[in-house]
Amino acid sequence: MLKNANIKEEKGITLLALIVTIIILLILAGITISALTGENGIIKSSEEAKDQTEIANEREILEKAILQSMAEDARGNLKKETLQKRLDEETGEEKTEVEDVGEDFEVLFIDTNRYYTVGKDGILGETQEIVVDKNPGDITKDSEGNSLDGSEEHPYEICCIEDLIVFSNIVNGIGVKFENNEVVQIDSSDSLSGKYVILKRNLNFKSKFSYNNFERTDFGDINGDSEDGNVLMHEMISGMGFRPIGLGNTRYFSGVFDGNNKKIDNIYINYENDSVLDGYGIGRSIGLFGRGNNTTTTIKNLEISGEIKSKGHTGGIIGYAAKRIENCINNANIKGYNMAGGIIGFNNVEIEKCENNGTVEVTGIVWGYGGAGGISGCNTNSIKDCTNRGEIIGRVSGGIVGATMNNALIDNCINLGIASSGICDLQRADKLEILNCYNLGECKNSGIIGNVSGEDNYQEYELIISNSYNLGKIENAGIINMMECIAKTIKVNIENVYNSGECMSSIIKTIYRNPIITINNVYYNPAVSQEVGAVTEGIKEIDEVKIKDSSFVDILNNNRGNNLAWKKWKQGEDGYPTFE
Repeated sequence: MLKNANIKEEKGITLLALIVTIIILLILAGITISALTGENGIIKSSEEAKDQTEIANEREILEKAILQSMAEDARGNLKKETLQKRLDEETGEEKTEVEDVGEDFEVLFIDTNRYYTVGKDGILGETQEIVVDKNPGDITKDSEGNSLDGSEEHPYEICCIEDLIVFSNIVNGIGVKFENNEVVQIDSSDSLSGKYVILKRNLNFKSKFSYNNFERTDFGDINGDSEDGNVLMHEMISGMGFRPIGLGNTRYFSGVFDGNNKKIDNIYINYENDSVLDGYGIGRSIGLFGRGNNTTTTIKNLEISGEIKSKGHTGGIIGYAAKRIENCINNANIKGYNMAGGIIGFNNVEIEKCENNGTVEVTGIVWGYGGAGGISGCNTNSIKDCTNRGEIIGRVSGGIVGATMNNALIDNCINLGIASSGICDLQRADKLEILNCYNLGECKNSGIIGNVSGEDNYQEYELIISNSYNLGKIENAGIINMMECIAKTIKVNIENVYNSGECMSSIIKTIYRNPIITINNVYYNPAVSQEVGAVTEGIKEIDEVKIKDSSFVDILNNNRGNNLAWKKWKQGEDGYPTFE
């Protein structure tokens, strides 16, 4: 019996050891499988390493082909045919494909399905993968087909130009959308009110890679030419082009659009011959977004390029009204009527951290406070931390704002472009404050503000220019060109300001009425000004040597005191005081 018991015990131990061994092997196998196939597994790491090697090789081939192509041209220009020829020599024929997409070329490496943007100046852009959207034209699903509800956590997604068109169609209540890849007529009761929408990748209206199918015709006539065959890419770059998101007086996007720091290039919108007028007898408001809601619409983190034209309020990002616009860049050329701006035509919103690099033109003005501005045609709210580099054209044109009304603030803004006035050309505002601003651009009227012009004998107006300066070449006045106020009273306060830009009058050129003017810590360089101007009391002379001395920075900062709204000064690389 004892012998049998020992045998059973040994068998039990052996079985237990076998089970433990199996468990250990399974664990090890699990670790091995995970190590091979997991998120950071060997297989994935190997694939990523292979991709990076391929990308490095493709970029090297491209850089060599670009240099050779530009060297062959007498003027160093990059041409499509030459670039394609050099790539064929490097990779073999039909291995690459070069397309002209406006300001750039796109080069596709056919075997790897990757493409690269190449600027016509020869600069090689980022690596991009061709994205196939499983549900093009359905913004309620992501590119993989997962459902979205338009909430902040699960915003509707723009993954291709078909999605962008459907976004516009839904907001405008016209045209079609797609569900399960089937055409569905838009329900005009749906406007995406309160919804969140996000741009998932860079789009280019002239690139076939930005469309799921650039040759499709099932969207119908969008560009206003029903006889052109309705091929989608053609619709987007001809005739009236893309239909703005929120077109008209009653349809507008009242949600949040996040550009996700992506770009939409080669936008083409042409409503110059639009037969529809708004309630004021001018054309409809036009931009990527036409019209918004001043209590709900937010647009952010977006860069655009292309051409936008209309005979109404026109802006690169939006034509008229929104709650907030932030971190947006306009590279498009803008032409509008009454009010035109690189970011917005008519601004009653908060605008922050925006930039304009495009030409902005206003072709005519019907309102007393119309105009063209690098950021806004007309401002009735606040513009902060914005820069203009574009040329601003029109009878009323400012580097940042054409004209202002109501209570307006322009804070920490810079003009580097050509305009009538550096910051604002016309004040029709009850109160306008220009703070922490400077102009380096060439202007006709003024480096800061062109004309202070009230319109009501019973109204009180106020203008504050503080902690600001001009170094730009100005035909008329360094700071204010003219004050011709029809008003009960106007108070003008200029403080902690200097002008050392070449001009006729150093600070204020002309006064037609009798404003109450306060001058404090204001300086001008007589060597670059033909005259002091209409106001001399309280304005101090300072020569070029003293302006560039560190002691002048101390004077400006000492006057700043504990005013935290005023930026602190420092000595710039050129010696002139500027902001930290």
